[in-house]
Amino acid sequence: MIAKQEHKNFFIFDYFLDGEFLKWEEVEVDCPACGEVCSIILDDGTEIHPKVVETEKISEDELRIYLSSKG
Repeated sequence: MIAKQEHKNFFIFDYFLDGEFLKWEEVEVDCPACGEVCSIILDDGTEIHPKVVETEKISEDELRIYLSSKG
């Protein structure tokens, strides 16, 4: 029997917080929904919990995630 390879989809998320570019990361999760609070770890190790206000599809595997620091 041949082992079946697991197929994973990777995406690039470009995060913008309050209109300013925050960071990008390669992920293998679905896009967060508008209104959802997400957890993002910054390069310095700080964890923030902004709210998703909008998403924009740039290509098949790249999305812009617009976040707000105001709840």
